[in-house]
Parts: sequence; C-alpha cells; structure tokens
Amino acid sequence: MPADDHTGKKVAIVGGAGVLAWWLLGRGEGRAFGRAPDGDEGGSRGARHVVWVRATRIELDGVPTDLPTVIAKCRESGVAEVHATGDATTRVVRDVLASLGSAGVKIYASPDVASLSPAVAP
Repeated sequence: MPADDHTGKKVAIVGGAGVLAWWLLGRGEGRAFGRAPDGDEGGSRGARHVVWVRATRIELDGVPTDLPTVIAKCRESGVAEVHATGDATTRVVRDVLASLGSAGVKIYASPDVASLSPAVAP
C-alpha cells in the first residue's frame, strides 16, 4: 500500500493561503494593486489628476485641454501627476510645472520631468 503524502491537503492549504493573501491585498487597507498611500491623492479635496504634455497638446486625464483648464482642475484637487512625451517642448513642460506650482498644486513627476522644476514633490 503506497504511503499517503497528503498532497491534496498541501495544495488546498497553499491555494487557500494564496487566495487569502490576494483578497487581503486587493480588498484590505494595504497599498496593493495600484492604490496610492494615504495622503497622496489630495486628501479630502479630490483625486490626483494626470497631466500629459505632448508635442501638440496638453491632456488632463486623457482629454485634450488648455493650460488654464488644467490649472483650475488641478487646483481643485490639489495634486497632479505630470508626464511628458519625448517630443514635448521643454518650454511647455516648464510652463505647465511652473503654473501648477504657483497655483499651490502638489506635483508628482518622473525624474526627467521633475528636473525641470523645483516645485515637484520628491
């Protein structure tokens, strides 16, 4: 008679632990699955807006818009995440960063964009 190695029990325990970990990370209070830590979303004022500076336009949350609208919306939320494509003009990127900074918006950006303005949060 072969020895019982309890393979089924081991698979059930490991699988159950994996499902529990997935549930806790996805549904719990942790930072899992792309959620920002507390305070990074502008607190009670609103969610972080994503600003893209491209060669021919500025986008706010995926919608082409003008700079005054970007400033007004980001001022409401208090937080902006700024990106720039490789073909974006440096002057336009600096103008966007300076305008957001002077409006009191907390700016998050990648190091290449952040190097263009001292107003960017680390």
